[in-house]
Amino acid sequence: MATLPDARPLAASREIQGNVLAPFRAEYQTFMLLGFRNQRAGARRWLGAAAARTSTTADVLAAAGDRIGRGRSQPWMNLGLTATGLVTLHPEAAADLVRFEAYWSGPLGSRLDEPGRLTTTPALLGDVDASDPRFWLVGGPERPPVDALLTIAADDEAMLTQRVVEERREAERAGLAVMPFAATSYEGSSAPLGKVLRNEQGHSVEHFGFADGISQPGIRGFSEEARNNGRLEDARRPGSPIIAAGEFILGYPGERRPPTRAPRPSPAPWMRDGSFQVFRRLRQDVAAWWEKMNTLSGGGSAPADVAAKAIGRRPDGSPLMPSADRNRPNDFSYRDDAHGWHTPVYAHIRKMNPRDDAVFRDRSHQLLRRGVSFGPRFDPNKPDAAERGLFFNAYMASIEDQFEFLQRRWANDPEFPARTLATLRQRTGTGHLVAGLDPVVGDDARAARRRIGKRVAREIPPLAFGGFVTTTGAVYAFAPSRSALLMLAGEPSLHTPAAAGGLPRGLQRSTAVTV
Repeated sequence: MATLPDARPLAASREIQGNVLAPFRAEYQTFMLLGFRNQRAGARRWLGAAAARTSTTADVLAAAGDRIGRGRSQPWMNLGLTATGLVTLHPEAAADLVRFEAYWSGPLGSRLDEPGRLTTTPALLGDVDASDPRFWLVGGPERPPVDALLTIAADDEAMLTQRVVEERREAERAGLAVMPFAATSYEGSSAPLGKVLRNEQGHSVEHFGFADGISQPGIRGFSEEARNNGRLEDARRPGSPIIAAGEFILGYPGERRPPTRAPRPSPAPWMRDGSFQVFRRLRQDVAAWWEKMNTLSGGGSAPADVAAKAIGRRPDGSPLMPSADRNRPNDFSYRDDAHGWHTPVYAHIRKMNPRDDAVFRDRSHQLLRRGVSFGPRFDPNKPDAAERGLFFNAYMASIEDQFEFLQRRWANDPEFPARTLATLRQRTGTGHLVAGLDPVVGDDARAARRRIGKRVAREIPPLAFGGFVTTTGAVYAFAPSRSALLMLAGEPSLHTPAAAGGLPRGLQRSTAVTV
Protein backbone atom coordinates (compact mmCIF):
# COMPACT_ATOMS: atom_id res chain seq x y z
CA MET A 1 0.00 0.00 0.00
CA ALA A 2 1.36 3.40 -0.96
CA THR A 3 2.21 5.74 1.91
CA LEU A 4 0.51 9.11 1.78
CA PRO A 5 2.82 12.10 2.13
CA ASP A 6 2.82 13.86 5.47
CA ALA A 7 0.55 16.91 5.21
CA ARG A 8 2.59 18.70 7.89
CA PRO A 9 6.23 17.72 7.30
CA LEU A 10 7.61 20.81 9.04
CA ALA A 11 5.85 19.87 12.27
CA ALA A 12 8.32 17.01 12.70
CA SER A 13 11.39 19.16 12.06
CA ARG A 14 14.32 18.66 14.40
CA GLU A 15 16.29 21.28 12.48
CA ILE A 16 14.09 24.41 12.63
CA GLN A 17 14.41 26.00 16.04
CA GLY A 18 11.44 26.21 18.36
CA ASN A 19 9.52 29.51 18.65
CA VAL A 20 9.82 30.11 14.91
CA LEU A 21 7.05 27.91 13.49
CA ALA A 22 6.01 26.43 16.84
CA PRO A 23 5.62 29.26 19.39
CA PHE A 24 6.74 28.60 22.94
CA ARG A 25 3.31 29.70 24.32
CA ALA A 26 4.75 29.93 27.83
CA GLU A 27 3.55 32.20 30.60
CA TYR A 28 7.04 33.60 31.16
CA GLN A 29 9.79 34.56 28.74
CA THR A 30 13.17 36.17 29.15
CA PHE A 31 15.92 37.32 26.83
CA MET A 32 19.68 37.09 27.36
CA LEU A 33 22.15 39.20 25.42
CA LEU A 34 25.66 37.82 25.00
CA GLY A 35 28.87 39.36 23.74
CA PHE A 36 31.65 37.15 22.40
CA ARG A 37 34.42 39.66 23.24
CA ASN A 38 36.11 38.59 19.98
CA GLN A 39 36.96 35.28 21.68
CA ARG A 40 36.34 32.89 18.80
CA ALA A 41 37.49 29.74 20.57
CA GLY A 42 35.38 30.40 23.66
CA ALA A 43 32.35 31.39 21.58
CA ARG A 44 32.60 28.23 19.50
CA ARG A 45 32.99 26.09 22.60
CA TRP A 46 29.93 27.68 24.16
CA LEU A 47 27.88 27.38 20.97
CA GLY A 48 28.67 23.68 20.55
CA ALA A 49 27.17 22.94 23.96
CA ALA A 50 24.33 25.45 23.67
CA ALA A 51 23.18 23.92 20.36
CA ALA A 52 22.17 20.79 22.24
CA ARG A 53 20.11 22.86 24.67
CA THR A 54 18.11 24.70 21.99
CA SER A 55 14.58 23.50 21.33
CA THR A 56 13.41 22.36 17.92
CA THR A 57 9.96 22.52 16.35
CA ALA A 58 9.33 18.86 17.16
CA ASP A 59 10.48 19.36 20.76
CA VAL A 60 8.05 22.24 21.35
CA LEU A 61 5.08 20.44 19.83
CA ALA A 62 5.79 17.30 21.85
CA ALA A 63 6.17 19.28 25.06
CA ALA A 64 3.01 21.25 24.33
CA GLY A 65 1.10 17.96 24.21
CA ASP A 66 2.65 16.75 27.46
CA ARG A 67 1.91 19.96 29.36
CA ILE A 68 -1.84 19.31 29.11
CA GLY A 69 -1.43 16.54 31.66
CA ARG A 70 1.44 18.02 33.65
CA GLY A 71 0.16 21.57 34.02
CA ARG A 72 3.47 23.18 33.10
CA SER A 73 6.20 22.85 30.49
CA GLN A 74 9.92 22.35 30.54
CA PRO A 75 12.04 25.40 29.74
CA TRP A 76 12.53 26.06 26.03
CA MET A 77 15.30 28.03 24.34
CA ASN A 78 15.86 29.68 20.98
CA LEU A 79 19.32 30.94 19.95
CA GLY A 80 19.84 33.80 17.52
CA LEU A 81 23.15 35.19 16.25
CA THR A 82 23.78 38.71 15.00
CA ALA A 83 25.96 39.49 12.00
CA THR A 84 28.86 40.39 14.30
CA GLY A 85 28.41 37.16 16.20
CA LEU A 86 28.36 35.02 13.07
CA VAL A 87 31.43 36.69 11.62
CA THR A 88 33.27 36.25 14.91
CA LEU A 89 32.51 32.54 14.76
CA HIS A 90 33.27 32.18 11.05
CA PRO A 91 34.68 35.17 9.13
CA GLU A 92 33.88 33.52 5.79
CA ALA A 93 30.17 33.81 6.67
CA ALA A 94 30.39 37.50 5.72
CA ALA A 95 30.27 36.60 2.02
CA ASP A 96 26.93 34.84 2.59
CA LEU A 97 25.43 37.48 4.87
CA VAL A 98 26.29 40.76 3.17
CA ARG A 99 23.59 40.24 0.54
CA PHE A 100 20.93 40.40 3.30
CA GLU A 101 21.28 44.16 3.66
CA ALA A 102 19.09 44.87 6.68
CA TYR A 103 20.51 42.01 8.72
CA TRP A 104 24.08 42.81 7.71
CA SER A 105 23.73 46.53 8.46
CA GLY A 106 21.83 45.96 11.69
CA PRO A 107 19.41 48.29 13.46
CA LEU A 108 22.00 51.10 13.48
CA GLY A 109 23.39 50.67 9.98
CA SER A 110 23.61 53.04 7.04
CA ARG A 111 20.93 52.54 4.38
CA LEU A 112 19.42 54.19 1.32
CA ASP A 113 15.97 55.72 1.43
CA GLU A 114 13.43 55.58 -1.42
CA PRO A 115 15.01 58.46 -3.43
CA GLY A 116 18.41 56.78 -3.04
CA ARG A 117 19.83 59.15 -0.42
CA LEU A 118 22.14 57.81 2.27
CA THR A 119 20.48 57.66 5.67
CA THR A 120 20.29 55.32 8.65
CA THR A 121 18.03 52.45 9.63
CA PRO A 122 16.64 54.34 12.68
CA ALA A 123 15.70 57.27 10.43
CA LEU A 124 13.94 54.93 8.00
CA LEU A 125 11.95 53.27 10.76
CA GLY A 126 11.02 56.42 12.67
CA ASP A 127 13.32 55.75 15.63
CA VAL A 128 13.82 59.44 16.38
CA ASP A 129 13.19 61.83 19.27
CA ALA A 130 12.45 59.69 22.36
CA SER A 131 13.17 56.55 20.30
CA ASP A 132 16.61 57.78 19.25
CA PRO A 133 19.20 54.96 19.57
CA ARG A 134 21.25 57.15 21.91
CA PHE A 135 18.70 56.31 24.60
CA TRP A 136 18.44 52.60 23.84
CA LEU A 137 19.01 50.05 26.58
CA VAL A 138 19.62 47.31 24.01
CA GLY A 139 21.83 47.56 20.93
CA GLY A 140 22.41 51.31 21.15
CA PRO A 141 25.61 53.03 19.95
CA GLU A 142 26.83 53.44 23.54
CA ARG A 143 26.11 49.80 24.38
CA PRO A 144 28.43 46.84 23.80
CA PRO A 145 27.72 44.89 20.61
CA VAL A 146 25.31 41.99 20.90
CA ASP A 147 26.57 38.74 19.35
CA ALA A 148 23.92 36.27 20.52
CA LEU A 149 20.34 36.55 21.72
CA LEU A 150 18.77 33.78 23.79
CA THR A 151 15.00 33.50 24.14
CA ILE A 152 14.13 31.32 27.15
CA ALA A 153 10.57 30.42 28.11
CA ALA A 154 8.71 28.38 30.71
CA ASP A 155 5.31 28.23 32.37
CA ASP A 156 6.88 28.32 35.83
CA GLU A 157 8.88 31.38 36.93
CA ALA A 158 11.15 29.43 39.28
CA MET A 159 11.96 26.99 36.49
CA LEU A 160 12.73 29.90 34.18
CA THR A 161 14.99 31.54 36.74
CA GLN A 162 16.93 28.32 37.24
CA ARG A 163 17.47 27.96 33.49
CA VAL A 164 18.63 31.57 33.21
CA VAL A 165 21.18 31.04 36.00
CA GLU A 166 22.46 27.91 34.26
CA GLU A 167 22.78 29.64 30.89
CA ARG A 168 24.57 32.57 32.46
CA ARG A 169 27.03 30.23 34.15
CA GLU A 170 27.77 28.41 30.89
CA ALA A 171 28.30 31.67 29.01
CA GLU A 172 30.63 33.14 31.61
CA ARG A 173 32.55 29.87 31.85
CA ALA A 174 33.30 30.22 28.13
CA GLY A 175 34.49 33.80 28.66
CA LEU A 176 31.42 35.51 27.16
CA ALA A 177 29.84 38.71 28.44
CA VAL A 178 26.26 38.62 29.72
CA MET A 179 24.68 42.04 29.30
CA PRO A 180 21.99 43.36 31.63
CA PHE A 181 19.50 45.60 29.91
CA ALA A 182 16.85 47.46 31.85
CA ALA A 183 15.32 47.88 35.22
CA THR A 184 12.85 45.11 34.45
CA SER A 185 15.40 42.41 35.27
CA TYR A 186 14.24 40.26 38.14
CA GLU A 187 16.17 39.24 41.22
CA GLY A 188 18.97 36.73 40.71
CA SER A 189 19.12 37.34 36.98
CA SER A 190 20.49 39.78 34.44
CA ALA A 191 17.64 38.94 32.08
CA PRO A 192 14.37 40.90 31.81
CA LEU A 193 11.18 39.17 32.81
CA GLY A 194 8.34 39.04 30.30
CA LYS A 195 4.96 37.72 31.38
CA VAL A 196 1.78 37.02 29.46
CA LEU A 197 -1.05 39.34 30.51
CA ARG A 198 -4.56 37.90 30.33
CA ASN A 199 -8.06 39.35 30.33
CA GLU A 200 -11.08 37.96 32.17
CA GLN A 201 -11.66 35.45 29.39
CA GLY A 202 -8.09 34.15 29.70
CA HIS A 203 -6.96 35.56 26.34
CA SER A 204 -3.55 37.20 26.14
CA VAL A 205 -3.64 40.99 25.98
CA GLU A 206 -1.13 43.81 25.68
CA HIS A 207 -0.82 46.77 28.03
CA PHE A 208 -3.36 48.96 26.24
CA GLY A 209 -5.84 46.24 27.18
CA PHE A 210 -6.60 44.67 23.78
CA ALA A 211 -6.55 40.96 22.94
CA ASP A 212 -3.36 40.15 21.07
CA GLY A 213 -2.00 37.49 18.72
CA ILE A 214 -5.28 36.85 16.89
CA SER A 215 -4.13 37.32 13.30
CA GLN A 216 -1.08 35.05 13.14
CA PRO A 217 -0.72 33.50 9.66
CA GLY A 218 -0.89 29.80 8.93
CA ILE A 219 2.20 28.16 7.42
CA ARG A 220 2.20 25.72 4.52
CA GLY A 221 3.57 22.36 5.60
CA PHE A 222 3.12 23.16 9.28
CA SER A 223 -0.41 24.37 9.97
CA GLU A 224 -3.49 22.20 9.66
CA GLU A 225 -5.14 23.25 6.41
CA ALA A 226 -8.85 23.68 5.69
CA ARG A 227 -10.99 25.11 2.88
CA ASN A 228 -13.35 28.02 3.47
CA ASN A 229 -15.31 29.19 0.41
CA GLY A 230 -12.46 28.08 -1.82
CA ARG A 231 -9.76 29.72 0.33
CA LEU A 232 -7.05 27.75 2.03
CA GLU A 233 -6.81 28.67 5.70
CA ASP A 234 -5.48 27.48 9.05
CA ALA A 235 -8.01 25.03 10.49
CA ARG A 236 -7.16 26.10 14.04
CA ARG A 237 -7.41 29.82 13.20
CA PRO A 238 -10.31 30.27 10.77
CA GLY A 239 -9.63 33.18 8.46
CA SER A 240 -5.84 32.99 8.79
CA PRO A 241 -4.40 32.38 5.32
CA ILE A 242 -1.90 29.61 4.72
CA ILE A 243 1.34 31.37 3.75
CA ALA A 244 4.24 29.68 1.96
CA ALA A 245 6.90 28.46 4.43
CA GLY A 246 9.59 30.34 2.49
CA GLU A 247 8.20 33.61 3.83
CA PHE A 248 9.45 32.61 7.26
CA ILE A 249 12.09 29.90 6.80
CA LEU A 250 15.03 30.16 4.41
CA GLY A 251 15.41 27.55 1.70
CA TYR A 252 11.72 26.88 1.04
CA PRO A 253 9.37 28.13 -1.69
CA GLY A 254 7.93 31.56 -0.95
CA GLU A 255 4.93 33.46 -2.25
CA ARG A 256 4.96 34.51 -5.89
CA ARG A 257 6.51 37.93 -6.33
CA PRO A 258 5.42 40.42 -8.98
CA PRO A 259 8.00 41.18 -11.68
CA THR A 260 8.38 44.72 -10.37
CA ARG A 261 9.96 43.45 -7.15
CA ALA A 262 13.62 42.55 -6.98
CA PRO A 263 14.27 38.89 -6.18
CA ARG A 264 15.34 38.07 -2.66
CA PRO A 265 18.91 36.85 -2.13
CA SER A 266 19.48 33.12 -2.32
CA PRO A 267 20.59 31.74 1.04
CA ALA A 268 23.79 29.75 1.39
CA PRO A 269 23.17 26.03 2.05
CA TRP A 270 24.07 26.33 5.74
CA MET A 271 21.34 28.97 6.17
CA ARG A 272 18.53 26.61 5.17
CA ASP A 273 15.97 25.99 7.92
CA GLY A 274 17.03 29.24 9.57
CA SER A 275 14.98 32.38 10.13
CA PHE A 276 15.79 36.06 10.61
CA GLN A 277 14.74 37.48 13.95
CA VAL A 278 13.81 41.05 14.89
CA PHE A 279 13.83 41.88 18.59
CA ARG A 280 12.64 45.28 19.81
CA ARG A 281 12.23 46.58 23.33
CA LEU A 282 9.15 48.84 23.16
CA ARG A 283 7.97 51.06 25.99
CA GLN A 284 4.22 51.77 26.09
CA ASP A 285 2.85 54.99 27.59
CA VAL A 286 -0.47 53.53 28.66
CA ALA A 287 -1.54 56.50 30.78
CA ALA A 288 -1.06 58.93 27.87
CA TRP A 289 -2.88 56.54 25.50
CA TRP A 290 -6.01 56.48 27.67
CA GLU A 291 -5.76 60.20 28.35
CA LYS A 292 -6.00 60.78 24.61
CA MET A 293 -8.90 58.34 24.27
CA ASN A 294 -10.71 60.17 27.06
CA THR A 295 -10.11 63.53 25.36
CA LEU A 296 -11.37 62.31 21.98
CA SER A 297 -14.45 60.73 23.55
CA GLY A 298 -15.74 64.17 24.59
CA GLY A 299 -18.49 64.01 21.95
CA GLY A 300 -20.32 61.24 23.75
CA SER A 301 -18.42 58.08 22.76
CA ALA A 302 -16.91 55.85 25.44
CA PRO A 303 -13.09 55.94 25.61
CA ALA A 304 -13.00 52.19 24.88
CA ASP A 305 -15.00 52.77 21.67
CA VAL A 306 -12.55 55.45 20.53
CA ALA A 307 -9.62 53.14 21.32
CA ALA A 308 -11.31 50.35 19.38
CA LYS A 309 -11.35 52.61 16.30
CA ALA A 310 -7.61 53.17 16.73
CA ILE A 311 -6.87 49.46 17.07
CA GLY A 312 -9.49 48.11 14.68
CA ARG A 313 -10.86 45.64 17.23
CA ARG A 314 -12.77 45.82 20.47
CA PRO A 315 -10.80 45.00 23.64
CA ASP A 316 -12.01 41.38 23.56
CA GLY A 317 -10.55 40.97 20.05
CA SER A 318 -13.80 41.03 18.11
CA PRO A 319 -13.47 42.97 14.80
CA LEU A 320 -15.44 46.14 14.08
CA MET A 321 -16.81 44.86 10.77
CA PRO A 322 -20.58 44.20 11.22
CA SER A 323 -20.40 41.10 9.03
CA ALA A 324 -17.70 39.50 11.19
CA ASP A 325 -18.47 36.51 13.40
CA ARG A 326 -17.34 37.06 17.01
CA ASN A 327 -16.54 33.34 17.20
CA ARG A 328 -14.26 33.66 14.16
CA PRO A 329 -12.40 36.90 15.01
CA ASN A 330 -9.93 36.61 12.16
CA ASP A 331 -12.35 35.63 9.37
CA PHE A 332 -13.20 38.95 7.74
CA SER A 333 -11.96 41.46 5.17
CA TYR A 334 -12.33 45.18 4.45
CA ARG A 335 -13.67 44.85 0.91
CA ASP A 336 -17.06 46.26 1.90
CA ASP A 337 -15.51 49.07 3.93
CA ALA A 338 -13.26 50.96 1.52
CA HIS A 339 -14.11 54.29 3.16
CA GLY A 340 -13.35 53.02 6.64
CA TRP A 341 -16.77 53.74 8.11
CA HIS A 342 -16.54 50.63 10.30
CA THR A 343 -12.78 50.05 10.56
CA PRO A 344 -10.89 53.30 9.91
CA VAL A 345 -8.32 53.02 7.15
CA TYR A 346 -5.68 54.13 9.65
CA ALA A 347 -6.59 51.51 12.31
CA HIS A 348 -3.59 49.58 13.56
CA ILE A 349 -4.70 46.15 12.39
CA ARG A 350 -5.72 47.52 8.98
CA LYS A 351 -2.38 49.26 8.49
CA MET A 352 -0.44 46.12 9.46
CA ASN A 353 -2.68 43.62 7.66
CA PRO A 354 -4.95 45.01 4.90
CA ARG A 355 -6.31 41.51 4.21
CA ASP A 356 -6.43 41.61 0.42
CA ASP A 357 -3.43 40.00 -1.23
CA ALA A 358 -4.77 40.64 -4.74
CA VAL A 359 -4.54 44.38 -4.06
CA PHE A 360 -1.80 44.80 -1.44
CA ARG A 361 0.36 41.67 -1.85
CA ASP A 362 0.23 41.41 1.92
CA ARG A 363 0.99 37.66 2.06
CA SER A 364 4.67 38.40 1.51
CA HIS A 365 4.76 40.98 4.32
CA GLN A 366 3.45 38.78 7.14
CA LEU A 367 5.43 38.12 10.35
CA LEU A 368 5.48 35.34 12.92
CA ARG A 369 5.06 37.43 16.11
CA ARG A 370 6.32 35.90 19.35
CA GLY A 371 6.45 38.89 21.68
CA VAL A 372 5.59 39.15 25.36
CA SER A 373 4.71 42.04 27.69
CA PHE A 374 6.90 43.34 30.49
CA GLY A 375 6.15 45.54 33.49
CA PRO A 376 3.15 45.72 35.84
CA ARG A 377 -0.39 45.69 34.55
CA PHE A 378 -1.85 49.19 34.21
CA ASP A 379 -4.67 50.10 36.60
CA PRO A 380 -6.81 52.87 35.03
CA ASN A 381 -8.12 53.77 38.48
CA LYS A 382 -4.58 54.33 39.74
CA PRO A 383 -2.56 55.55 36.74
CA ASP A 384 1.18 55.54 37.25
CA ALA A 385 4.40 56.09 35.32
CA ALA A 386 5.85 52.60 35.86
CA GLU A 387 7.84 51.25 32.94
CA ARG A 388 5.84 48.74 30.94
CA GLY A 389 5.76 47.63 27.35
CA LEU A 390 6.41 44.85 24.90
CA PHE A 391 9.38 42.70 24.03
CA PHE A 392 8.59 42.54 20.32
CA ASN A 393 10.05 39.33 18.89
CA ALA A 394 9.32 38.19 15.34
CA TYR A 395 10.67 35.74 12.76
CA MET A 396 10.73 36.13 8.98
CA ALA A 397 12.66 35.33 5.79
CA SER A 398 13.36 38.96 4.88
CA ILE A 399 13.75 41.82 7.36
CA GLU A 400 13.46 44.31 4.46
CA ASP A 401 10.27 42.87 2.98
CA GLN A 402 8.55 42.10 6.22
CA PHE A 403 9.33 43.99 9.44
CA GLU A 404 10.93 47.05 7.86
CA PHE A 405 8.37 47.22 5.08
CA LEU A 406 5.53 47.35 7.61
CA GLN A 407 7.23 50.14 9.54
CA ARG A 408 8.41 52.20 6.56
CA ARG A 409 5.76 51.72 3.90
CA TRP A 410 2.57 51.13 5.84
CA ALA A 411 2.62 52.28 9.48
CA ASN A 412 4.16 55.70 8.82
CA ASP A 413 2.84 56.31 5.31
CA PRO A 414 -0.10 58.76 5.63
CA GLU A 415 -1.40 57.67 2.21
CA PHE A 416 -1.57 53.95 2.96
CA PRO A 417 -3.94 52.27 2.30
CA ALA A 418 -5.92 55.24 0.94
CA ARG A 419 -4.00 55.66 -2.31
CA THR A 420 -4.58 51.99 -3.16
CA LEU A 421 -8.31 52.13 -2.59
CA ALA A 422 -9.75 53.70 -5.74
CA THR A 423 -13.06 54.53 -4.09
CA LEU A 424 -11.49 56.64 -1.34
CA ARG A 425 -10.98 60.21 -2.45
CA GLN A 426 -10.18 62.39 0.54
CA ARG A 427 -7.66 64.73 -1.09
CA THR A 428 -5.54 67.41 0.44
CA GLY A 429 -4.49 70.61 -1.22
CA THR A 430 -1.24 68.88 -2.20
CA GLY A 431 -3.04 66.14 -4.11
CA HIS A 432 -2.35 63.42 -1.52
CA LEU A 433 -4.81 60.70 -0.57
CA VAL A 434 -4.76 60.79 3.22
CA ALA A 435 -5.50 57.84 5.50
CA GLY A 436 -3.40 58.66 8.55
CA LEU A 437 -0.57 57.13 10.52
CA ASP A 438 -0.72 54.01 12.65
CA PRO A 439 -2.23 55.14 16.00
CA VAL A 440 -0.12 52.59 17.90
CA VAL A 441 3.34 52.51 16.33
CA GLY A 442 3.20 55.54 14.03
CA ASP A 443 4.69 59.01 14.47
CA ASP A 444 3.22 61.49 16.89
CA ALA A 445 1.90 64.79 15.48
CA ARG A 446 5.16 66.70 16.00
CA ALA A 447 7.34 64.08 14.30
CA ALA A 448 4.80 63.73 11.49
CA ARG A 449 4.79 67.45 10.74
CA ARG A 450 8.58 67.42 10.55
CA ARG A 451 8.72 64.33 8.34
CA ILE A 452 5.78 64.70 5.94
CA GLY A 453 5.09 68.43 6.15
CA LYS A 454 2.49 70.52 7.93
CA ARG A 455 0.01 70.58 5.03
CA VAL A 456 -0.33 66.81 4.88
CA ALA A 457 -0.21 66.36 8.66
CA ARG A 458 -3.06 68.88 8.98
CA GLU A 459 -5.36 66.52 7.05
CA ILE A 460 -4.70 63.55 9.36
CA PRO A 461 -7.48 62.87 11.90
CA PRO A 462 -6.42 63.43 15.54
CA LEU A 463 -6.84 59.73 16.33
CA ALA A 464 -4.55 58.74 13.45
CA PHE A 465 -1.30 59.75 15.13
CA GLY A 466 0.89 57.52 17.27
CA GLY A 467 3.53 58.48 19.77
CA PHE A 468 2.59 56.07 22.56
CA VAL A 469 5.21 53.40 21.81
CA THR A 470 8.89 54.24 22.23
CA THR A 471 11.70 52.07 20.94
CA THR A 472 14.25 51.44 23.69
CA GLY A 473 16.35 48.79 21.99
CA ALA A 474 16.72 46.62 18.91
CA VAL A 475 18.61 43.54 17.74
CA TYR A 476 18.61 41.84 14.33
CA ALA A 477 19.53 38.18 14.64
CA PHE A 478 19.47 34.95 12.67
CA ALA A 479 18.22 31.70 14.22
CA PRO A 480 20.12 28.91 12.39
CA SER A 481 19.05 25.30 12.19
CA ARG A 482 20.29 22.84 14.82
CA SER A 483 22.82 21.37 12.37
CA ALA A 484 24.00 24.84 11.32
CA LEU A 485 24.63 25.73 14.97
CA LEU A 486 26.90 22.71 15.26
CA MET A 487 28.66 23.69 12.04
CA LEU A 488 29.23 27.20 13.32
CA ALA A 489 30.70 25.75 16.51
CA GLY A 490 33.27 23.80 14.50
CA GLU A 491 36.50 24.83 12.82
CA PRO A 492 35.97 23.73 9.17
CA SER A 493 34.98 26.54 6.82
CA LEU A 494 31.29 26.83 6.04
CA HIS A 495 32.21 26.60 2.36
CA THR A 496 34.25 23.39 2.38
CA PRO A 497 32.85 20.00 1.34
CA ALA A 498 33.78 18.70 4.80
CA ALA A 499 31.49 21.25 6.43
CA ALA A 500 28.66 20.56 4.01
CA GLY A 501 29.00 16.87 4.73
CA GLY A 502 27.93 17.55 8.29
CA LEU A 503 24.62 19.00 7.17
CA PRO A 504 21.39 17.10 6.68
CA ARG A 505 20.89 16.09 3.08
CA GLY A 506 18.50 18.99 2.40
CA LEU A 507 21.16 21.49 3.39
CA GLN A 508 23.84 20.06 1.12
CA ARG A 509 22.46 21.78 -1.95
CA SER A 510 21.81 25.37 -2.94
CA THR A 511 18.19 26.37 -2.45
CA ALA A 512 17.29 29.45 -4.48
CA VAL A 513 13.56 28.80 -4.30
CA THR A 514 11.88 32.01 -3.13
CA VAL A 515 10.12 33.54 -6.13
